[in-house]
This record gives sequence, structure tokens and C-alpha cells, in this order.
Amino acid sequence: MKSRKLIHKAVFFIMLFMLYACSASNLTATGGKPQWVKERPASEDYYIGIGMADKDQDNYIRVAKNNALSDMTSEISVNISSNSVLRQFEDQTGFREEFESITRMSMKDELEGYEMIDSYNGKDNYWVYYRLSIEKYRRIKRDKLERAKDLAKEFFEKAEQSEKNLDIHNALNYYVKAFDAVKTHLDEDLSVFLLNRGRINLGNTIYQNIQEIFSNLRVEPAKEVFQVRALAGNNPEVKAIVYYETTDSKNRISDLPFTISFPGVDIENAEQVQSNSSGEIICSGSHGYPGGKQQKIKATLNTEVYFGEDQGGNLLKQMFNHQGSIPYGYITVDVSELRAYYSVKETEFGKPANGKPVSGLIKRALSENFFSFVPNPDQAEVIIKVTANTVEGKKLDNYDLHTAYLHCNISIVNAATNEEVYSTVLQNIKGMKSGSFRMAAMDAREKAKTKIEQQIIPELRQIQF
Repeated sequence: MKSRKLIHKAVFFIMLFMLYACSASNLTATGGKPQWVKERPASEDYYIGIGMADKDQDNYIRVAKNNALSDMTSEISVNISSNSVLRQFEDQTGFREEFESITRMSMKDELEGYEMIDSYNGKDNYWVYYRLSIEKYRRIKRDKLERAKDLAKEFFEKAEQSEKNLDIHNALNYYVKAFDAVKTHLDEDLSVFLLNRGRINLGNTIYQNIQEIFSNLRVEPAKEVFQVRALAGNNPEVKAIVYYETTDSKNRISDLPFTISFPGVDIENAEQVQSNSSGEIICSGSHGYPGGKQQKIKATLNTEVYFGEDQGGNLLKQMFNHQGSIPYGYITVDVSELRAYYSVKETEFGKPANGKPVSGLIKRALSENFFSFVPNPDQAEVIIKVTANTVEGKKLDNYDLHTAYLHCNISIVNAATNEEVYSTVLQNIKGMKSGSFRMAAMDAREKAKTKIEQQIIPELRQIQF
């Protein structure tokens, strides 16, 4: 009896093996190359992914699998739900394409439940065939959606509570976390039920609540106009106040990050500040503003702290950049120049320089930014000393090229303390021109002018008298 059972089992396994061999032979055409390599399979019940990789590259098996999964995700349609927040941006073709790209990348990274059906090891290429049950995919997707909605709902409720407590910084953090939880599901129905609000669409409501926070934030200067002196260390604080204003109240808000920029001036480095416990944004760089006219300082909420950097895949940042609703405000300052006495010694090719061209371009740059010049050192707050010398270089007769080298020392001294507060050297600035050494000297001065604008002026913005 036992032997008969063993014989039956052996026959059963032999039949299974033969069935598998038959199915494999159906996948592979005569000649060794599978039919699915020659002609893509089609199925109403499965998503299909065919991937190929050149065998001369590293990890070609992994590359082929990755290509197959990318191919599989291309079969999965992305249909935006009628109540999705993305409907607001449908006219923005690039935005929708960006969302679809992010969604497909997420699909590929999160795909599960697929199976490898076959592989083909060709002479130069490696091929792989995967498939995924459409029903299984939909079931897994539903489960992921529900988990994402639960997580987003938890963050959303924390955000609303923080907003009620006027903790706007954490409210924004929690709203962004809620959005991140569902950002790959924005094309789906994100409806949830909240005890205090009833049924809401998470995507739309998160976006609307952030938008409402932004519209309620006010950035107002603490004074109509601030009076400051260029490069002075004893200036009054230049500041704005951040308010959260609704129909019922107006409250100062702390802990919000702001970027201080200088839109009317060629100052590239923005200052990063945070509103203090009194809701004040204090601008520490106003002393480096050019003097002589009224200036504007712009304080803008730094959304990168919440949304992240402006890069591909940052949907939330793109949404608000598109709307142009980021809170900001202006601070007006009147900047008066420091009184300076200018002391110059300049030579060119071993002789006193006519018109002092090097010291002249330095003086112009300084007067355009920080200083008004007085004729007497007793009237000055700072003494500026410039020593400049331009010397001949080589002449290349074959090309009629002349070279000249410019050397310059700049020193700024506090007249009250006789302390040197700034010193720099422009060394061996080379000019080269055809025609004459004077033409080469002019070329060297143009290069020195660029150096003054790009190096010396930004350095002076950092000092205080």
C-alpha cells in the first residue's frame, strides 16, 4: 500500500514538471529567443513589464529588472479625481506632467506583488519579463491609500490644533507632513471624516489651510522710516513685526523663518532670520546699505524651511510659487553716508599719475556706496588712504602687445580712534592691449574696477565703525 502511494506521488510530480516544461516551451519560440521578446504580450488581467539591459554594463540583471518595472508602471494610468487639488492646476501642463512623473517614480519604487515570468540571456542583451495582477495591484493600492489617509489625518488634526494655539510654525510643519503623506495619491479620492468638521478632502483642505495661514500673516515695519548710517555700528535696530490677523484678532507670531533681501541693491547674500518672542524680525545688515537715498528691505517668509528646496518633485512649493501668495513685507530705511577724507598717492610708469585714474575709480565706487568726501581730515569720521602704482610689463613685438601691472593698497582708519578697520591689496592686476603701455594700463584698471565691485564693496558691507 505504501509503495503504491509513493508511486502515485512520483507520477504526480513528474506530471507537474512536464506541465512546467510545456509552459516554458510556449514562452520560448524555436531558435531560443522567447516569443515575448519578439512580440510584447497583452493581458486584460495583468500589467506587463519587459526590460532589457546591455550585458557589457555593471549589474545588468538589476538594470533589466528596473527597466521592466518602469515599463510596467507606464501601463498604469494616472487619472486625476474630479475633487483633487490638482484640478486647480490643470491648465499648467508642466505641473501635471511633473505630478505624473513623481507618481510613476513612486509607483515603481513601491510596486509589490509582481512576479518574474521568464528571462532570456541573449548574446549581447539580457531580457526579463515581469507581470502584476491588476486586481492584486488595486487591492494593495487601496490599502496604501487608507494608510496614507490615516497618517495625513493625524498630522492634519495636529496642524489645526497648533493653528488654534497660534503656533503657526508647527501648524505649517504639520500641514506639510500631512500633505507629504498623501502627495503620491493626489489623483485619488482623499475624503476622510473628522468629528469636528465632517467629511473633507484632505488634499484640498491642506492646501486651503496653508493658503489661509499665508493670507492671514502680515509683515509690517516697526517704524515708517528707519534712519541709519552706512557702516555705523551704533545704528538703531531695523525691524518688522509679524502678525497673524483674522476678523477677530491680531497677534504677534514668533519662531517664523524669514529671508531678508535687498531688491533695489546689488547685494546677493540674503540674510536668514527668525521672528523672536515678540514677533520681531530684526535686520542686522542694514548698515551695509548704500547711502544717499531711501532704500527698501524685503522680508519674505522662508518657505524652504517647510516645503524644502525649489527642485524637481516639490509639488507643494510649486503650487504656492504658482499662486504667488508667499507672505512678505517691506522696511524703509534712509541711509546717510559716513564723512571721509581721501588721501592718495598714485604713480604710473614711475611718474605721478595725471588725473589719478586708479584712485579715482576707487573713490567713485566708495562714494556710490558708503562715503561722502570732505576736504579736511578734521571733518572726517574715517580716513581712506590709497597708494596705487602701475608699471610696464613686457612688449610682445610679434603681436604688438603691451602689458602693464597695477598694484594698489587701500586702508580705512577710524578717525576718532586712529584704528585701522579695513585693509586690502590689489596685487599684480595684469592689463594687455595692442598699441601702447597706456592702453595696457587702461585694461588693468578695468579689471581692477571689477575686483573693487565684486570683492572690496562686499567686504566693506561686513565692517562697522
